[in-house]
Amino acid sequence: MKNFNMKYVITERQQIILEKTINEQFDSERLYPKDEIIRLLKNAPRELKHIAKNLPSIPCENDNGIKTICTKIPETIHVYLTGRY
Repeated sequence: MKNFNMKYVITERQQIILEKTINEQFDSERLYPKDEIIRLLKNAPRELKHIAKNLPSIPCENDNGIKTICTKIPETIHVYLTGRY
């Protein structure tokens, strides 16, 4: 039987972005910057990449008033991004 436990290393910058965008408490209604979520999932397991491809695109504004595209994430993605996957 193969052991598929793998660890992923992220840069300090990615960690800072992750801490700013992801809270420990999952909120199914919270909006996240879609481009950041996609970028953070670039090296994720295949099943999570499939979920990432189907994330909804929701027009929103960031804190500076700049229009951007946001998304809502499922709990599975939240668990992965918080390091508990």
